[in-house]
Amino acid sequence: MPRPTDVGRCAALGLALISCPRALPAQRALELHFGRASGDGGSSSASYEIRTSRPFGRALAHGLGATVLVDDDLGRRRAFYGAGYELQALRRRRTFGPYGLIGVQLGLSTDSAGDEVALLWSVGGGLEWRPFSGFAIGAEARYRLEDRGPRGFWNAEDGRDGIGVALGVTIGLGKGEGGGGKGTSGSPSSTSSSSSRPPLAVPATITGSASDVVRTALDALGTPYRWGGTAENGFDCSGLIQYAYGQHGVMLPRTSRDQARAGNEIERAIAALEPGDILTFGADPGGRVSHVGMYVGEGKFIHSSSTGVKLSRLDHSDPEGRWWLPRWVGARRVM
Repeated sequence: MPRPTDVGRCAALGLALISCPRALPAQRALELHFGRASGDGGSSSASYEIRTSRPFGRALAHGLGATVLVDDDLGRRRAFYGAGYELQALRRRRTFGPYGLIGVQLGLSTDSAGDEVALLWSVGGGLEWRPFSGFAIGAEARYRLEDRGPRGFWNAEDGRDGIGVALGVTIGLGKGEGGGGKGTSGSPSSTSSSSSRPPLAVPATITGSASDVVRTALDALGTPYRWGGTAENGFDCSGLIQYAYGQHGVMLPRTSRDQARAGNEIERAIAALEPGDILTFGADPGGRVSHVGMYVGEGKFIHSSSTGVKLSRLDHSDPEGRWWLPRWVGARRVM
C-alpha cells in the first residue's frame, strides 16, 4: 500500500500549483482523482491526482496538475512524482457527457536501479455528471507512457506504460458555467458607478403566457447571490431561472449552458422579446454562454449577479446596458 508521505507529496505539488497566481490567473475548478493503473509485467499502482481546470475557447478546457503513481509491491522504489499541463475537449458542455483529454507531466521516476527525470504522457477520456453548478463527479480512463530520460515518447521503447482508471470529484472555485453573475473584473456589477445608480423600476404591466413566471422571479429581487443557489435564500443566475419556472411546473436544466438550449430559439432583438424569455450572455463579446437572465419587458431583464438578484437594461444609453449588449448571445422562449 502507498505510504502517507506519498499522498502528502501529491498534495504539496498540487498546492504549489494552486498558490501560483501567474500560472493560474483565472482558476475555475479544482479536481481530485484517485484510481488504479496497470503496468508492464503485470504490475499495478495506485494513482493520486490533483488538477485545476478552466474554460479555454468554446470546446476546450485546460489546466495544471500533479500526479503520484506508487507501485503496490515496491512502493516508492517504483513510483512517479510529477506536475504538468493537460488539455481537455468537450468538457462541461452538458449536465452529463463524455470528454477527451491529453496531457504531459515532468517529474521524478524511481526504481530500484536509480532515479531519473521523466515525462509522463497520457491520452484518454472521461464521463462526467454535473448535478449542479460548481460540483461534478466522474470517471476517467487513460493510457500513460512514462518516458524516462527523456528521449521523446516516440523513442521510449523501454518506457513504462499502461492503462489507468480513476474516479474523481470537481469543485468549482469561481463564478463559471451555470452560475456566475457578472462579478468578475470589468463587469458592471464590480464598478462603483453601477452600485451608485438607483435600481430600475419593475415594469408597470407584465403580459404574456409567462407573466406569472416573471412575477415569481421579480419577487426574488434583492435576494443575495449564492453560487449554486436555487432557493429563496440565495440564487446563482441559472438557479433563479430554474426556480421561477419550476414554481409553475416547468422543469428546466440546471446550468446556463443547458438552459441556452431549452425551448425555442428566437431572434436576438429587443423588439422580438416577450416577458419570460431566457436571455443568454457570454463573459466576453462573442464568447460561449456563461450567464442567463429573464426578460421582464420594457427592455429590462432580471438576473442574479454578484451583487444579488437585480434588474438590468438592454440599452446603449445605459452604462451597464452598454456592457451587456455586446455579450448578449441569444434568446430562448420556453412558454
